[in-house]
Amino acid sequence: MDTKFEHKSSVEEIKNRFDEDVERFSDLETGQVATIDAPLAMELITNAACTTTPDIKTVLDIGCGAGNNTLKLLQTASSFDCDLIDLSLPMLRSCPEIT
Repeated sequence: MDTKFEHKSSVEEIKNRFDEDVERFSDLETGQVATIDAPLAMELITNAACTTTPDIKTVLDIGCGAGNNTLKLLQTASSFDCDLIDLSLPMLRSCPEIT
């Protein structure tokens, strides 16, 4: 299905949707219920990252939402420095402090 550019959501509309869904996306176990394969995707991303870079030193998580992918990575990888970036300030505020 092709959507013409002028009919796509604006950055502001996307930001507002995420601002309103912070609570749902903040839960590592259920945060991606709208995407049925999200837990599998997070597992695959984590496994790929740890396999290709066994000694992870830094992570840049762009579009991090509530930081779920970084949290999942921390369950497998040793400690690393990370920067989280997201369009939604409420999403960033919901990220746990990762130390």
